Amino acid sequence: MFGAEVLGTMNRTRMTETRLIGRNGTTDAPGRKPLRALMIAFLALLLVAGCTPAGRQAGGVGGDGTASAGGMAGGVDRAAGAGGEIRRRALTIALDDTWSSAAELTYPAEGEGPWPAVILFHGSGVMDMDATNVDATGQVVSANFRMLAERLSQSGYAVLRFHKRGVKRLGDYDLEQAYRATTNQLIADAARVIAAAREQPEVDGGRLYLYGWSQGAQVAAHAALADPDVAGVILQGPPTRGWPETLRYQHLTLGLRLLGEVDEDGDGKLSVREWLAVPAGPAALMGSFYVWAPDSTPWAPKMRPDTDRDGDGLIDLEAELRPAIEALIANPGVNPMMHPANEPAASLAEIAPDLRRPVLILHGEQDGFVPVEDGEAIAAAAPDTVTLRRFPGLGHALSPTEDPARDGFGPMDEQAVVALLEWLGEQTGGR
Repeated sequence: MFGAEVLGTMNRTRMTETRLIGRNGTTDAPGRKPLRALMIAFLALLLVAGCTPAGRQAGGVGGDGTASAGGMAGGVDRAAGAGGEIRRRALTIALDDTWSSAAELTYPAEGEGPWPAVILFHGSGVMDMDATNVDATGQVVSANFRMLAERLSQSGYAVLRFHKRGVKRLGDYDLEQAYRATTNQLIADAARVIAAAREQPEVDGGRLYLYGWSQGAQVAAHAALADPDVAGVILQGPPTRGWPETLRYQHLTLGLRLLGEVDEDGDGKLSVREWLAVPAGPAALMGSFYVWAPDSTPWAPKMRPDTDRDGDGLIDLEAELRPAIEALIANPGVNPMMHPANEPAASLAEIAPDLRRPVLILHGEQDGFVPVEDGEAIAAAAPDTVTLRRFPGLGHALSPTEDPARDGFGPMDEQAVVALLEWLGEQTGGR
């Protein structure tokens, strides 16, 4: 939810996204966009939605709703992963009568199955099935869901991953559908994805596990709450506090501190050049929220006039940026993504005792988007069923991070993968 999971792109990439989105918006008052436009911009700016290398996608599916849940979109293919060969099959999943998503099922190279299975649920924003993160040059930094699918399938599991609602393929989005992808909508989508998984002959429906990252942790847990046949849940960087406290952590506690370090001349103001130098992490997310105007481009960066109130081309960290942050914290519901009506009524800590099945939490101690205290709160709420694994030196993507304020989205560290495989092995009896 709160993670901006693929914020590893640099500001130039985000500004390009803003420019594209901005063409679809209109202005209903000076300096203000309608909530619909704000929501769409938020989706594009929160996340990188990155680039996946050619040939790794399951293929794009339009939003015509013609595909049936679990319908095959292609034959079985053998693929070489980092640890050995696996099999994979492309699917399409009808989330409702307005949208079908491309998906891919991977499973072991040998044997007939069915195998215990894992479904991967992405974090916030327009994310592809691989959870791809790219840098400013378009180079892939990480594709952790693709890596997880391969590693799990090499270890004896079937894995289903899919493009999030609104994603046709990497870099190609239906923004009207993306606008609908609130947390509550994604929970409803999850039910269709789970049903599609159970239709696959390679999937052991009695040993089906849901893996959710950040916003996806909310989706996975609430989907499991509604489905007693789900065997267990894995939560990566799960949020349990609300938007106000999460924004306070990301933007005030971490972001402003790092921006002070980026302020080269120490005048308390950041120029366009200084903003473009902000490293990936919570402070970079702040640029998306408060700094870049909808018509900014890499070639003509432009600041938001409602933040740069004196029009001097500089953002005063205390006089201009802090008030903008505090205004959003005070009223996060002005953004539809953050509106309480579009969020589950109960937090993860509140529903944890009601899950009544094994839950694994994977949380980096250097998480710059969802503090590890959130994972601790969920584990404390249901100590008999929840296992918390903390990882020193890892961030929100479970990649190495020295400073939570600089938490990027690199490849998942091996220790987190091993912890996941060990836990799944315990639950499934070594498969």
